[in-house]
Amino acid sequence: MIVYTFIFKDGKQFRFEVDEEGDTSVESPDQPVEEWLKLENGKCDGCGIPEGERKTCPAALSIQPILASFGGRFSHETVKVIVEMNDVEVHGSMSTQNAVRSLMGLRLALSACPVMKMLRPMARFHVPFGGMEHSLFRFVGMHLISEHLRREKGHSSNQDLSGLRDLIHRLHEVNQKLADRIRLGAERDATVNSLVVLDTLASILKMDIDSSLEKLKPY
Repeated sequence: MIVYTFIFKDGKQFRFEVDEEGDTSVESPDQPVEEWLKLENGKCDGCGIPEGERKTCPAALSIQPILASFGGRFSHETVKVIVEMNDVEVHGSMSTQNAVRSLMGLRLALSACPVMKMLRPMARFHVPFGGMEHSLFRFVGMHLISEHLRREKGHSSNQDLSGLRDLIHRLHEVNQKLADRIRLGAERDATVNSLVVLDTLASILKMDIDSSLEKLKPY
């Protein structure tokens, strides 16, 4: 279990418990579905969810509790964050945007979205508040391990990073659609901007992954 606790200067606190083995997008049959959550409203092109399988967008549903809590907060408002996981505590003080970005990334990766769930290994080994180079290192590592395991099972695999580039492109598309959905429900800009940061990461990696890898060579 990973626990995020957000403490604001006005005394308001939010606590989120995330099961890294679970599904953050389980539908509740008795709960009314808000317009921005409905799967057919702004569905991604080529969405792999079969028609009639569910009513809600799993990626949107996974972050709905975050939107409900932080929709009235400003992006650059400072918040203290405590993350508890595997007998380790991580403390930080940062903008709401950066703090929420970390939690959103975790919950999205644990959703049933056909694209986002490809990041599930990164959720299993979650690192809060990772920077650009750290995220790049984990992205590439996850991809190379996946390709290695495919080869061991006798499946075709790519030795280059073309598959990673494709994944990042698809993440970019999903993030754009999610931002459009969130604008229907957010009172202010905290959650939308946090998603924009995720999308910015995907865009930068997609456009400049080779030069970014050059920075890792000395290590």
